[in-house]
Amino acid sequence: MVSKIVKTCACMAMVSFLLVGMTWAAKWEVAEFNDEVAYAGGDVDFLPNGFVITATGGDIWGGKLGCTLVYLTDPWTGDFTIEYTIEEHTAEPPVTWSKGGIMIAQEIDPETAYVFVQSTTSNNETALNDKGTKIITRAERGGDASPGSNGLTPLQWPVTYKIVRTGDLFTVSVSFDGGSTYQSVAVPDEGKEDNTTVVFQDPVFIGFALNGNIENDIASTATAKIVDIKINGGLITAVEPGGKITSTWAELKTD
Repeated sequence: MVSKIVKTCACMAMVSFLLVGMTWAAKWEVAEFNDEVAYAGGDVDFLPNGFVITATGGDIWGGKLGCTLVYLTDPWTGDFTIEYTIEEHTAEPPVTWSKGGIMIAQEIDPETAYVFVQSTTSNNETALNDKGTKIITRAERGGDASPGSNGLTPLQWPVTYKIVRTGDLFTVSVSFDGGSTYQSVAVPDEGKEDNTTVVFQDPVFIGFALNGNIENDIASTATAKIVDIKINGGLITAVEPGGKITSTWAELKTD
């Protein structure tokens, strides 16, 4: 039997969405997933219309996540359309594989099944011109992530994304004019689709993940500003976060 030991703050009130006109005030929580290889911590600063998220080292790939994740406290059941804007995403020192974006997860756990929309940085030439945006999927708990290699490029900032869930199908598009017009993230020449199918058991968690990555044995710190988050047309604003969970593989034990 494997159990996870977590550190949480005292405030864990389960406040859900409070509908005010077309604005939802939502409770968020922050999790740090330490893969014991690269991730060295991060943080989230909440804004009236979003947040600034940071992560040092780590990777959103492989069998275990190493990233900062800010997620809605109450999970979601059923279909949805989510739009959000990444105003800027950089890493210092610049690295190729800092990734940030929305994550739909079965569990708040480093091995969870997930759908993640990668968005790479603006201050690394390879990331800008080769990696860009694509859908990364881990279809089952602890499984491999895919697909690898390049995505839609070049990105322009601010960049707005839209993900639509219809049953088990997730479809992603991107906008460079604030959401007035969208285009597919598919790159047929690179074998990249604009959709993926993952069989989740409702409810699922909706959040935003970021990793910094490591190059030349140096951990990079990534910073991303994510704003104007909408679910089914309703604008999400932040309430004080419900808590912070730190999960490190050093804290796993076998009974």
